[in-house]
Amino acid sequence: MFNTPNSKPYLETYLTVSGNTVKFLPAKGGYQANVNISWKILKGKDLVKESNYNLMSPVATDTLHLPSFIDNQRFLLDNGEYTLELVITDNADPSTRSSHSEKINILFKREKKIYTSNVQVLESFTKSSSPSTLTKSGYDLVPYNINYYPKSHNALKFYFETYNLDTVIGKASKFVYSYYVENNENFQKQIGLSGFQKQTANRINPLLAQFDISQLPSGNYNLVIEVRDSLNIVQVQKKWFFQRQSDAVQRDMTENSTYKTVEEFFNSIQGTDSLKQFVECLWPISSFKEREWQQTQIKRKDPNLMRGYLVGYWKQQAADTIDPLKLWYSYYKEVLQANALLKCGKQKGYYTDRGRVYLQYGKPDQRNQVNSEPDTYPYEIWQYYRIYDRATKRFFTNKKFVFVNFAIADDCYKLIHSEVKGEIYDERWRFRLMNRTQQSSNLDATQPNSTFGNHVDDNFNSPR
Repeated sequence: MFNTPNSKPYLETYLTVSGNTVKFLPAKGGYQANVNISWKILKGKDLVKESNYNLMSPVATDTLHLPSFIDNQRFLLDNGEYTLELVITDNADPSTRSSHSEKINILFKREKKIYTSNVQVLESFTKSSSPSTLTKSGYDLVPYNINYYPKSHNALKFYFETYNLDTVIGKASKFVYSYYVENNENFQKQIGLSGFQKQTANRINPLLAQFDISQLPSGNYNLVIEVRDSLNIVQVQKKWFFQRQSDAVQRDMTENSTYKTVEEFFNSIQGTDSLKQFVECLWPISSFKEREWQQTQIKRKDPNLMRGYLVGYWKQQAADTIDPLKLWYSYYKEVLQANALLKCGKQKGYYTDRGRVYLQYGKPDQRNQVNSEPDTYPYEIWQYYRIYDRATKRFFTNKKFVFVNFAIADDCYKLIHSEVKGEIYDERWRFRLMNRTQQSSNLDATQPNSTFGNHVDDNFNSPR
């Protein structure tokens, strides 16, 4: 089901006829099948729409390889509940017949409420030269009519529409389409299979995207599409279930994996997005010079260069004292924890202030989380009794970090003060923490007036 800019909903049907289920008769240039398709759409007992026509297959020259063929129809329908009836008959053998009946509910209104289309999964898409029943948003969309992806299909392509975002979040307001593949059993996001598109809210917002699933192992999955507003709040979520058959092997990110060397592991990674993430996540534990090299690798997007860089990086980190592969596994386990617990909206955990500190210095000995306190933003204070800086290879003792969530609505904490050399140091950090209520024109002042119920100094002096 889809809607139009002038609020005229329509039902779109996609039909695939398998070539080996119908009879091919001699025709000019080879052999051809011919099926009759009959549609009926009823509202209660009243016939609302009907269509009856013959569908011809492509001409086949080899009866051992009979082609499948597709049909695509559109039916304009008002909002309401309908029954769809379909009958397909092989004209070469009328006894071969298939029928289908399905309840259809169409509801699209122009109001302050978000509606969505169904997810349309695609065999292919191309820029449209002349509009047809396959055309949407300037593209010809050839449907893929099953939710099963065999070894021969390595691309997941899809189209989706959201309606009335202009009435809900405001016309021309910024939002993000976030889409990813998750495991249907444990809902884990699959590495390298995520993306986003930034758009501005309109009456209709289309999404056309694709994933390379060549490295996705066999299993059951969901394609997940989310609409997130400027505060990163999910306004709507849609899921589409599919199955995958593949020779790809699920990579084990533990010491029990089948990979013997760091070269073997990274050479097994074919997806450019996965390699890019593996390079990006080194940022918290890298020197300034190393970060420059990493940015160069990411911009070039050359898989071979990224593999070579990753192998060299972990061999250098390991020196001759530890297995580079075990060192990588240990670090990546921390990266996954940072991504899960310390992310900021779509921003990966390793790029957030808390995630970067966690990966660069390790897990804090004390983490004091204060979500609600009079006259302050939500804040956290981390304390390390003994600290090792992975980026500079230096040790420190008894150091603290102060993080503040200025946006409140999301989970994005900014580092505003630290006692570690090289980090942000601000003697007036308490004013930043409390600047909703207190300001001081005296730049030498470092301590705001105390307020009832406020425990900032206690929490900083004795984190717990």
